[in-house]
Amino acid sequence: MFKRKSTTDLTFFTSGSSQKRDLFSPQEGMKLLPDWFKTINKSQDNPTLTTCPGFVDLFKKSINIPLWSDISITYKGDQITNIQIPGVGQVSRDMMQVHGTEQWGEGFKNSLHVKIMSPWRVTSNTDTPFLMHDACWHKESINDYNVLPGVIEFKYQHASHINIMLPRSSKEKTLNLKAGTIIAHLTPLVDTTLNIQSKLVTHEEWLGLRNYISSFKTPYAMAKRIGEKLIK
Repeated sequence: MFKRKSTTDLTFFTSGSSQKRDLFSPQEGMKLLPDWFKTINKSQDNPTLTTCPGFVDLFKKSINIPLWSDISITYKGDQITNIQIPGVGQVSRDMMQVHGTEQWGEGFKNSLHVKIMSPWRVTSNTDTPFLMHDACWHKESINDYNVLPGVIEFKYQHASHINIMLPRSSKEKTLNLKAGTIIAHLTPLVDTTLNIQSKLVTHEEWLGLRNYISSFKTPYAMAKRIGEKLIK
């Protein structure tokens, strides 16, 4: 007997301007292909990325996350010296965060961490695991920054923040990220049909989807453990 393919329903919630939802909502990968993809000559005899299963299947199976605003990050050595976001005076921890090196010990000595706080809270009808990873095919240069990969689900937690590493520099450098840039992919790690939608809600409703901190060290693990018991 054939097993019916599962369906994962994802809803991306945000608040504020409706233009954020209308212009920068996460989309199915095939709807937001890299601009250069359209320039490939499809009539040539040699294989190209237009027929490469590894490339095409990545976009068929993934969700693209566009950056919702211009972001300018200036840094030098191991310090972030300035962050600018249009329409924002003082950038708060609700928008950007930096993790200290104590989180990874002796690793990444030549890199600098920045966490871009996503305005999207995501819910799911299942605990489908997703790999969040770098949108390398959309980059003009793969050396400017790297999005750190990680596995997440959206049934027992709803955050979709973007962790990136910048290459340390002895000279002051500025990374300018443009609104609409595909900053990351979400790729399900199981075979499932994806249904995605975006919704604009009040700020109070959006805050209600924040992850509740119920434990000093492992709030997510506790929420998932209790949530699974309640569902059973």
